Amino acid sequence: MMKLRLSLMAVLATLLVAGPSAAQQPAPSGIAGKTAGMEKRDGFIPVYLDNKEGKILLEIPRDSMRTLMMFSMATGLGSNPIGIDRGANGGEYVARFDRSGGKVLVVFENWNYRTSANNPAHARTISESFPASTVAALPIVAEEGGRMVVDATDFLMRDWMDVTATLAASNEGSYSIARDRSSVYKPYTKAFPENTEIDVSLTYASTGRPGNTVSSIVPHGQAFTLRQHVSIVPLPDDGYKPRVMDPRVGYFGIRFKDYAQPIQNALDQRWAARHRLERVNPADPNSPFRKPIVFYIDRGIPEPVRSATLEGARFWVEAFDRAGLRGAFRVEDLPEGVDPMDIRYNVVQWENRNERGWSIGGALGDPRTGEIIKGMARMDSHRARTDYNLYAGLMGADAAAADTAFVLARIRQVTAHEIGHTLGLAHNYIASTYERGSLMDYPPPRVRLGPGGTIDISSAYDSGPGEYDVWAIRWGYGIFPGNEQDSLSAIVREGLRKGFLFLSDDDARPEYASDPRTNLWDDAATPMEFLQHQTAVRRVAMSRFGERNIRVGEPISLLQERFVPVYLMHRFAINSVAKTIGGLEYSNAVRGDAVQATRPIPAAQQRRALAALVALLRPSELAIPDTVVTLLGPRPFDYRPYVELFGSRTRP
Repeated sequence: MMKLRLSLMAVLATLLVAGPSAAQQPAPSGIAGKTAGMEKRDGFIPVYLDNKEGKILLEIPRDSMRTLMMFSMATGLGSNPIGIDRGANGGEYVARFDRSGGKVLVVFENWNYRTSANNPAHARTISESFPASTVAALPIVAEEGGRMVVDATDFLMRDWMDVTATLAASNEGSYSIARDRSSVYKPYTKAFPENTEIDVSLTYASTGRPGNTVSSIVPHGQAFTLRQHVSIVPLPDDGYKPRVMDPRVGYFGIRFKDYAQPIQNALDQRWAARHRLERVNPADPNSPFRKPIVFYIDRGIPEPVRSATLEGARFWVEAFDRAGLRGAFRVEDLPEGVDPMDIRYNVVQWENRNERGWSIGGALGDPRTGEIIKGMARMDSHRARTDYNLYAGLMGADAAAADTAFVLARIRQVTAHEIGHTLGLAHNYIASTYERGSLMDYPPPRVRLGPGGTIDISSAYDSGPGEYDVWAIRWGYGIFPGNEQDSLSAIVREGLRKGFLFLSDDDARPEYASDPRTNLWDDAATPMEFLQHQTAVRRVAMSRFGERNIRVGEPISLLQERFVPVYLMHRFAINSVAKTIGGLEYSNAVRGDAVQATRPIPAAQQRRALAALVALLRPSELAIPDTVVTLLGPRPFDYRPYVELFGSRTRP
């Protein structure tokens, strides 16, 4: 028995020294223990991917941390009418992470109402008058040394881009996110020292009958999957100085109410949207830039369109150089493997759609200041084909180098136009009255009649920035170490002396728009001059229209697609001449400009416009030549309706 007791004591001593077995070990505590086995993306806001549970965890460094949070679409539905596009920019917010018990609240701050006064009590009156938005409560799963790891799965997999509402508004049916078929997209979920990028695949499932457009595009209308992207970045520092908008220079921007403004001033304040641009030595106009504005071109754009896109983007290199900002703007290829949604890259992306649509220039910025953080230009894949249709309708469809040159010139122009938006520039629809003054106008191809009645397209599209563009870049991006406001005022006065005018969408698009000089797709100093050019070319093109306007082997009925833009080629000129009747010329005048703010169109000019419009209603102007009518047969089997067709499509 003694020997047995001694043996048991020896075994017990051994166990006490060795400690409990691995199976008996207590679970590690703290962040490391809770995230063991997860994939970690370390960076500004570290991300943990729980592959077993399909969860996304974020590590919040401290309570009440504030960041910028921005949402965008990484992939698109491929339908222009619905408008859910690859690369579409969404909301941009100042987000605050506030701890509350066992969770962290995500609060979107309200910067639409603020005070510029250094008065905490006044600031409190505003914050208590206009609420913030508490958009999520993230459960805390681990904490250590003030850091908190939270479960952000539900928050990040929310429909932040409002896809379901967009589909409902488009009569495409009711959809909701199917969480069991949604997941994190790992290749583009990354964290870097100054930004965290999170990409999720969201499956939208129909809760009823899917819409016709969705069903025609996706393999099965009951469900489709899109990727949504979230960027989280530090709040920019105070080095960016906002620039007050000027109604005579066309910049987008932010608008907010400042309740510290004197009674004599407006509450509404407007700051221009701009990229940050700083010289190493602001006092030296030859000093290099700390961080030039760089735009990156999508490698997925097919040639030769891609080369034309690159050349069009470089129009802004010339604009910045001529504005005295040499080296401030560059264009490069998007590096291999880079996610176009990465907040660090301004991008020009290729947008494939099921039908023709718009190219779009957008941006994500700081809602506090208007500083642009990321420019995003989306180039429509059909734009080149639409332009080719017009070329073939005017010049014929037989293969020629001229058709490619015509289309690529348009690609350069529209690329520069959309990048202009991402630089903060708005449309300027009056710039055509001072000889192609701006890339931010909508230019039709310049088509004129040459000797012997030939159609001349040798100057179809301009190359390079307009004089207005250079002037606007000087105003928006110039660096003025002295009295900035005096310098900006001097630039505006110089532009006014040169006749630079700015009128935009609200002045051109509505049916009640009254200034005949301000139109989409016009190209002359006056509406009457433009109408004369367009009607003269239209008559010649219609008289020569026939089989030559399609390729050998194509169905004859496809001539309808080529004929409609020719027949209606003067429609924008008609619109501008119609504005002359009862029209009013005006400008965004400011006190001190010493200009006449408004000028009714003289009666004699109105009468000439009325006579011109009546003349266009003559049967000889309206009639389709018999030689063309005999070619306009019904669509062949399996050729679906096309947007550029007359409504009847030769139905009985």
